[in-house]
Amino acid sequence: MRRTHGLFLGAGFLLLYGLCLAMVKPYSMAVSYPFQLAAAYAAVAACAWRAMKARSPVQLGWWLVSLSLLLWAAGLSVSAWEDLGQHATVDFAKLSDLIYFLFGVPLLVALSLPASGREEKLFAWLDGLQAAITACAIYVAMFSSLPFVHGSNKPISASLLAQAYNGENLLLASAATLRLLAEQTSGERRRLYGLLTGFLWCYAICAGWYNQTTIALQEQVGLYDLLVALPVTVLAVGALCVPLATSDGDYTVEKRTLSELIDGIVPVLYTFALLTLGVFVIRTHFYWGATALVVALAVFVIRSTVLHSRLLRSELALREAHDRLEEIALTDALTCVANRRSFDRKLQEEWSRSRRSHAPLSLLLIDIDFFKPLNDRLGHQAGDQCLVRVAAALQSTMLRNGDLLARYGGEEFAAILADTHRDGAEEVAARMQAAVRELKVAHATAIGEFVSVSIGISTCEEAEAEAFEWLVETADRALYLAKARGRNRVEHIPYQRVETR
Repeated sequence: MRRTHGLFLGAGFLLLYGLCLAMVKPYSMAVSYPFQLAAAYAAVAACAWRAMKARSPVQLGWWLVSLSLLLWAAGLSVSAWEDLGQHATVDFAKLSDLIYFLFGVPLLVALSLPASGREEKLFAWLDGLQAAITACAIYVAMFSSLPFVHGSNKPISASLLAQAYNGENLLLASAATLRLLAEQTSGERRRLYGLLTGFLWCYAICAGWYNQTTIALQEQVGLYDLLVALPVTVLAVGALCVPLATSDGDYTVEKRTLSELIDGIVPVLYTFALLTLGVFVIRTHFYWGATALVVALAVFVIRSTVLHSRLLRSELALREAHDRLEEIALTDALTCVANRRSFDRKLQEEWSRSRRSHAPLSLLLIDIDFFKPLNDRLGHQAGDQCLVRVAAALQSTMLRNGDLLARYGGEEFAAILADTHRDGAEEVAARMQAAVRELKVAHATAIGEFVSVSIGISTCEEAEAEAFEWLVETADRALYLAKARGRNRVEHIPYQRVETR
């Protein structure tokens, strides 16, 4: 239905209703109820249609709104029977008032549901339990008697009932507004909360005005009956005319934080309402009031525990994701050994530790001999496979957890050996050359038939302040010396202060 058509239809319905009330004054009550019932059941049907068309996560909310309006329409039907058939007065609460009051229970359940999460069904059951206790507590509060128990009822006065209505309506409208402000997407859930917010504030204003007017005038019908049909007509038109969302839209971090905060606040409103009812009822029916208080507190504790557990799981998942991302950021994508960034961080850490403990620190720079000709002759894919195999062979020689092998750049690797003297470093270098030879990667050059590596070593017996770059420079010079002396060999130069090239 187009929006303009819906607006004209709703406005025309209300205008016809007002004209009938003005023209048929002696029979206004008989004329008024059919219009009110038509508007109420139209709203029920519109919300049910919306529930069937909406996506799964939002369907429950729309069905609860439809159930709420069905209760309100049922209360209106009972009210028509009481007024037209029983000629009831407006002095005290009646059965229809109980049903009217209960219409807010499904709405509170809908507003208490979290935006998403695996515990949503658990929360629905908890809120359903609260709803059942709330219904009985409302009955006891209104009639001073337990439901389905024969006895003399003492209904509360109309003025006190009007105050209770106003409190309920303001609570519902405030909860819907909080949900709307906190909603993080522009999808169907936001449209649900938007329509609910508009309806509930309209209903709160109209119902407060209507109740005040009927109590002051001591009559049950008049042009102000339009206030009864106006909110449900607005909701029916909105449910039918506002387009269904095709996606959930985007959200921001700020909105997500606010939504999580509201997820914790709004359910407290339901518990607060039940606690208030329990305190009110406990004066006349102690055990029933105490039951309401215990259930409300138990549900609040369970909900808080589940939400806290969800928060802890989220934090753990974020921490694990952060660790995985950090590991990816510090790992070379091709060879799966540490990358240059990880090497720089590790070298600085080990240098600082060496300064504190006065322990030796050795650095090995390893270069694949004549790698460029291999890469040019066999192609980049063969070159990448050679790098991967050589990296795995070098890594297999690193026997201590504290040592680090990193891809330093191109075909060059680096190994950091903490607490290692020259002899230990040369032993590791010999193992590396043997491991690479055992690969037997074909690469005929002037120095042999298989891929080999040249290694430069530098050892610092006692680290100095902020001078670890000289260790890298010394190892680099040792590697250059190994290449100059024929490759496929190991050379060592003690750590010394040098000017970087």
